Amino acid sequence: YHTTGRWRNYPQNVHVAKEAEPVRILGAFFGNGVSDIAVWTPKIDKLVSALERWKVGRTTLEGKRHVSQMMVGGMTQFLTDVQRMPTTVLKRVNKIMRNYLWDDKHNTPVSMAHMCTPFSKGGF
Repeated sequence: YHTTGRWRNYPQNVHVAKEAEPVRILGAFFGNGVSDIAVWTPKIDKLVSALERWKVGRTTLEGKRHVSQMMVGGMTQFLTDVQRMPTTVLKRVNKIMRNYLWDDKHNTPVSMAHMCTPFSKGGF
């Protein structure tokens, strides 16, 4: 089929997914040999792009909290639910969020462990 474009009664020029090519079905990506990292790469790129646009403004720390909840949480929630998030992607997303919250500073005034505690217990 890949060389001639024809196979039995299949319509001509129908795309047939190859090995290790992800196919999106109802928001989840399936396929033989599909890399979990490859599935998450476009989502992370979109997340970084959105946070870069938010960095242009002079957002307060409270505003950055809301942005991180809306953007990071909102953009990753569904795919995490249907696809699961690999630990390497989780570390990358946490680093992106940390850099956004603290304007890419290496030494932060508050640890991420304290930032991630519930708001009712003094967290962010």
